[in-house]
This record gives sequence, structure tokens and C-alpha cells, in this order.
Amino acid sequence: MKSSLEVRFLGQSGFLLKTSSSSLLIDPYNDDSGRYDGDILYCTHHHFDHTGGVDTFLERNSDAIFLCNEQVADKQEKWKDRITIIEDGQQFTVSDWHFSFTKLKHGVFGGTENIAVEAQYGDLKFAHIGDAKEFGTMVSRVIDVLAVPISGGPTASPSKVLDTLKNFESFPSVVIPMHWLIRRPDSFCKNFYKLFPEKRCIVPKDGEIVTI
Repeated sequence: MKSSLEVRFLGQSGFLLKTSSSSLLIDPYNDDSGRYDGDILYCTHHHFDHTGGVDTFLERNSDAIFLCNEQVADKQEKWKDRITIIEDGQQFTVSDWHFSFTKLKHGVFGGTENIAVEAQYGDLKFAHIGDAKEFGTMVSRVIDVLAVPISGGPTASPSKVLDTLKNFESFPSVVIPMHWLIRRPDSFCKNFYKLFPEKRCIVPKDGEIVTI
């Protein structure tokens, strides 16, 4: 029997993952995306559109822990007592979650440390690659839900994402485009289905819960 995981899209690259006993917030981009109850916060990198809801979330959830890399921690020094620094290749377990972290190249700002996260709850795994330009070793992972940026520039382009998906050894059950900026996510999914007609590509509205 599959574990039960609620995936809510919060806009830009933000997601709230909720189980029966805990909640994980990833890359809250503004105050609204930080206005949720939760136990764990993770930011893939330090840019404002991935950390804009940090203060709101941590002020609201006094016992929540904050997982992030050193660059993020340097920008969020006011929360240093609640931060746990993570590194490339690290695995970490807290509450019902098992995390794996993988550094992936950011598209424009070469010095930006962008660390993707695989968050596993029971037998379900959600992967979020931040502002990655390349997927690296992620193509060899078994992933149920994959959140991918499609804007180009700072991230992979739609065509780059589609080409890379062809190389996945185990195709994700659900692909969710994010961080699209001027791109059209519906067009991305349309082209996705031309290549992978039996798979699932979902474009959720802000605040919408994705059916896994």
C-alpha cells in the first residue's frame, strides 16, 4: 500500500508536502507561501524567490527546523539557532522524512550553491531540483514526483528538460514544471505528452493540491 502524501504547489518553486503527522515546506518565495503550519523548512539556494517566505514560516512555526546550505545560512543569520547545515551528498532523517541532497549547477550565477533535495516519506519520493541547469545523477534515481524548472537562463529550458527526461532510468510518475517565468507551462506539458504519452505532466495553480 502506497504512503499518503499531499503535495501543494505554492507558486514559483514553492511546495508544501504534508503527511498525516508532519509538513515540509520547500523554497517559499513570498510571505503568502510561508503562511502554513509545518515542521521542516528547506531552501535549495539563497536567491530571494526561494527564501522570501522564510521569516513568515519560522515566526509562525516556533519549533520548525530549517535545513539549508551554508550560503543560505549566511543570508539567514537571524535563524542560525534553528538552522541545520546540509551538504552535497548528505543524507538526513528527521521525523517521518528521509532526505538526500545533491548539488546541481545553477544556470546563470556560477557561484550559487544550488542543492536539490529528494524527500522520501514511506515509499513515496518527491524530488525538487531548485534552479538547476543540469540534472546530473538525478537521472539514475527512482522518483515518484519530480519538480523541474523550465524558465531557461538561470535554469534548464523546456527543451533541455524534455531531452533530459529521455535519459531517466526510471521515469518519474508525475512531472511538475515550476519556475517558468515567461515560459508557458501548458505548452511544456503538451510537448511532454508528445514524447511521453503514457506519463503524467501537471501544471497546478498556486495553492492547488496535486493528485499523486
